[in-house]
Amino acid sequence: MTNLRVSFVSTSGDAVDTVSGATLKDTRIRAIHATGVGDFVIAGTSTDPFGTVTGNIIKFANTSASDSTDQDFLDGGIRMTGTVSVTLPVSAATVTIYYG
Repeated sequence: MTNLRVSFVSTSGDAVDTVSGATLKDTRIRAIHATGVGDFVIAGTSTDPFGTVTGNIIKFANTSASDSTDQDFLDGGIRMTGTVSVTLPVSAATVTIYYG
C-alpha cells in the first residue's frame, strides 16, 4: 500500500507538496480534483540519455463554471518523470493532485 501525499495548485507552474513544499518529481499521480473553466494540463515528462521521452501528460477540460473534475487513476496511477508542472486555464482554477 502506498501512502498518498497531496499537492494543491492555484497558479500555473510546478506542483509542490502541501506539507513539505518539495516539488513533485518522478512520481505517480493517483487522483486529481479540479475546478475552473477551460483546459487543464498536468505534465511530467523527461528525455532519457538515448533521446526517448518518458512520462505522461494529463489534459482535460471543464466547460462551465459549475464543473468540477474528479479522476481516480487505478492500477498504479499515471507515471510522471521529471518535474510535474501544471497549466491552469484561469486565475480562479485549482487542481488538487494526490500522488505517491
